[in-house]
Amino acid sequence: MNNWKPAPNLEEKIRQSYQTPAIDRVFRQQLYQDLMEKANQKHKQNPARWRLKPAWAVLLVFFTIILLTALIFGPQKVYASVMRLFGYVPGVGIVEQQDMRILAEPASLTRDGVTVTVSRAVLTDAETKIIFGISGVPLSAYPRDEKVTGCSEHEYLRLPDGKTQGIDAPIPSGVAEATFILPCIFNTLPGKAPVAWEIPLRFIPAPEDYKILPVVEVTPLPTLTLPAIQATPTPSTTGVSLSIDKMIETADGYILIGYNHTDLPERYWLQISGAAVIHDALGRKVSYSHPMDIQLPGDSGPLQGGGSWAIQFKGKDVNFPITIQFSGYVQYPLDPQASVTTIIDTGEHPQPGQVWNYNHDMQLAGHTIRLVSVTAQSDGYSFQIEPGEGLDSVNVQIEGHQAIAGGGGKSFTSRTFETLPTGRLTLIFNDPIAVGPLMTWKATWAPEGSHEIVNAPNPGLCFDSQTIQNIPYIPDGLDGTVILTQLNPQRQIISALMNGTQQKVLATDVARSALSFDNTLLAYIGDNGITVLNLDNSETSTIPGTFGHDIRWSPDNHHLAVVNAGDQFGIFIIDKQTGAMNQLSNLGYEAIAGWSPDGSELFYAIPGSDNNGFQLRVVNMIGGQTREVFTLENSSRKAPMPALSPDGQWIAYRGADNSSLYIKGMDGSPAKLVLDNPAQAINGLVWEREGHLLGISLITEQARDGAVFLMAPDSCETYRLPDLTGSLDGIIIP
Repeated sequence: MNNWKPAPNLEEKIRQSYQTPAIDRVFRQQLYQDLMEKANQKHKQNPARWRLKPAWAVLLVFFTIILLTALIFGPQKVYASVMRLFGYVPGVGIVEQQDMRILAEPASLTRDGVTVTVSRAVLTDAETKIIFGISGVPLSAYPRDEKVTGCSEHEYLRLPDGKTQGIDAPIPSGVAEATFILPCIFNTLPGKAPVAWEIPLRFIPAPEDYKILPVVEVTPLPTLTLPAIQATPTPSTTGVSLSIDKMIETADGYILIGYNHTDLPERYWLQISGAAVIHDALGRKVSYSHPMDIQLPGDSGPLQGGGSWAIQFKGKDVNFPITIQFSGYVQYPLDPQASVTTIIDTGEHPQPGQVWNYNHDMQLAGHTIRLVSVTAQSDGYSFQIEPGEGLDSVNVQIEGHQAIAGGGGKSFTSRTFETLPTGRLTLIFNDPIAVGPLMTWKATWAPEGSHEIVNAPNPGLCFDSQTIQNIPYIPDGLDGTVILTQLNPQRQIISALMNGTQQKVLATDVARSALSFDNTLLAYIGDNGITVLNLDNSETSTIPGTFGHDIRWSPDNHHLAVVNAGDQFGIFIIDKQTGAMNQLSNLGYEAIAGWSPDGSELFYAIPGSDNNGFQLRVVNMIGGQTREVFTLENSSRKAPMPALSPDGQWIAYRGADNSSLYIKGMDGSPAKLVLDNPAQAINGLVWEREGHLLGISLITEQARDGAVFLMAPDSCETYRLPDLTGSLDGIIIP
């Protein structure tokens, strides 16, 4: 499918056969938008009356011609040809394929340590898609006060004739060059980051082997509609359904685009509960991700909780059909006329932060609600309310005072006023919003015909979401200790033997620690600074005034690397004895990977500008010179959690789905996928000091803090540690 070649121009064949007028670019734009929005319009009922406009008249003629042609050539061939007008370009999105042009080569510009890269571009007669990224902007360039906003000017294109246009507007077919203009980096403050970026771009026709995947409309299948909600005193039928509208077959699986439809009365709202769940025909859970490059269609009417979605999954070992399942409930007005009042007294001079505890119960529309407390703000009040079983929320007003703003949710509601109301105040509770029972709806899908998913050989893969369930517990005789951060029942750092016994609390009210190379010292952030715990004698010492996160010990135990020292952004090297700090970088979002074996260099990763993953960098401890190493391909866009092996030979990191695990050689060899989306997320990644074993903690449905595994990546030998949960911070092998 990757080498698929677009079909001959269907419109041209039809035009020649029936001698119809030429279909211009405006029409193709209309056709593109119409088909892309078609899925979104399926659920609309009772369409409004309309008049035939000229553009739609041309469209009607075109589809009439297609219908006539279908009688001659057959409907399946014609339908397939029409659908091939549109395709999916990985990393770009869904585009019209006719007369496609692309960016000849990526274009990049670096100024003052900031890099802007235009990595991809796709041009059609209907639109332009420009993919660009920015890297190296320090956090200090952005406002720290939420009331202050930075640059809001949008990027645009300048054509050779001097005309300018938005980056999504179509570029005339005769124009082969343009300049990408970025007036300033979004939300940066004046003088804090380079401005007036200009990057020349060159466009060429898309080659015949350009990777384009067809977007195929799915034949509607029966869907399960939720039962009616009987609301009192305004009974009404509430309809919610699920449809799968489009399919894209990728190299190793599928992308499905669908819609959660709502046919709800006014003020009813569908609340989705959690993420979708997919099972195959054998009842096995299918792991999936959300493709970020697909722009979902909008909705022309009120969403009321419905909307589009897109999921991507691998087809290998999936038994079709699959079942996609969503759960949720409907919120609806219970009794708009119901109200109840109570009186509070805030005094004549309430102070911001002052709290009045009431715990006062009231009856509203047959439900017991409780006013727990009222808290004064500088220009209003916030109310803590327990709406009770069956209610989602209630409205709060102060009699005689009109609020100018407000917000809140189930338990907290706030109101802001031009002048703060004081003294004896009458609170009015009304408009109770009820919540219906949790319900589930499903849709099934299977590829048409026989589809064999061919995956490229991956000798490095150890486990996926199915096979990880078969990992055995660690056998007797394998000794060692792990350090874990636990969040439940309290936030704490513990040590435990690998068999789950001898669990010991090392510190409370703290999280995430760093184990020294010789396994004798543990560092974590305490109230007064970085605390160092001696694991041999349990003595602690504090390096006062030192704070941050992502702590890493130097190989000689003399220094600590940390990101963001209090109010200062970047990586700092802290002397354990003196507390002296040396700043190595100034960004504030670096992810430290580790030290070189001799301690002369420190490796860290930052988001790359080419949209391919985080960029690994290395800084020299003596001269401070920094150089780029390579890209951590397919790495997490949120936090790759890079971990350099103690021998400096390998780097492990989280994949783009935040669950998969890659290992890449420091010689620049391609990364190997070791764990393929085995759980919800990786939350801990640590090498033992010899570099033979890699510890991984995985968030699963059963272990929300993280299930703990030990792996030998070269052989895939893996064991699970029993009775232990948490984010893995360290491994000690005797």
